[in-house]
Amino acid sequence: MSWRPTHTQSVLALIAVAVVFPFFGSAATVTVMALGGLYAIVAIGLNLLVGYAGKISFGHNAFMALGAYVSGILTVTYGWPPLAAMLVAVVGTGLVAFLIGAPILRVRGHYLAMITLAFAQIIIIVSTRWTEVTGGLTGIPGVPDLSIFGFAFDTKLRMYYLIWFVAIVLFLLSFRIVDSRFGRALRALGAHEAAAASLGVDVVRCRIQIFVLSAVYAALAGCLYAHFLNYVNGTFFDLSVMIQLMAILVVGGIGTMWGPLVGAVLLVWVSQNLGGYAEYSQLIFGILYGGALLFLPKGVVGEITARLNGARKAPAGQAEPVPSQSA
Repeated sequence: MSWRPTHTQSVLALIAVAVVFPFFGSAATVTVMALGGLYAIVAIGLNLLVGYAGKISFGHNAFMALGAYVSGILTVTYGWPPLAAMLVAVVGTGLVAFLIGAPILRVRGHYLAMITLAFAQIIIIVSTRWTEVTGGLTGIPGVPDLSIFGFAFDTKLRMYYLIWFVAIVLFLLSFRIVDSRFGRALRALGAHEAAAASLGVDVVRCRIQIFVLSAVYAALAGCLYAHFLNYVNGTFFDLSVMIQLMAILVVGGIGTMWGPLVGAVLLVWVSQNLGGYAEYSQLIFGILYGGALLFLPKGVVGEITARLNGARKAPAGQAEPVPSQSA
């Protein structure tokens, strides 16, 4: 995949929409779209792991929780500056991901999915029961507003712009990653591990690196989440969050660059507008997840890309071209 003029135009359009949206939306919709940006940050990293490296994790909600709790505890209990607390939270979560991934990613199979699912359950149980540290079910209220070099992000609007700035920067970084030598190794790894190894790819090292990077993205989103809501509670990061993250990838398009952004905006918008059906949110997301797999197997972005490339219906007698996965 290489950067094309259409990518520049699309990114400029994304920036323009993100900038002007608050002028046309209510305070509630701005909050919803800020949450969409937070989920997009996690989904971008998860997409690199699942869509390109071909490894499945069910524990990125736990990495979000770690980022949020560490940042919340350090700022509320110990009075740390928010930026320093966030740095420790992100680095610490990356270290935890390394300790989990280093032994597990040396073997083949679905061990990573099973271990990360168990890890996520442990984190949620600890966060809701370790009352002395995490506040238990009460959580940690009073998380201070984020301040960077003296500038306070003390309104939802300012946090909205910060969140989407971070999301777009990480989105652009993902382009660089996928287009780099490391990204080509990831794609080879996702396509066929044995073939990638025969071409000189350090399979274990690549697996660990992308797993840690995706966990760091999740932790950063968790930190921003805590300072955005000024509150941390373990119920914010339960298994339903992981279901939403996977649904975001499937609906948006696994292995496409724009998929995490599109999926995050669509799914968060749906989740925040269920009205009287909120109690059925997991069922609704399950239906969306299954419907996307059946009727949009490439996701929204993948299907649009396939149509634009004329790949959905090839002329009779010709092989159907393989759609690009770099949308």
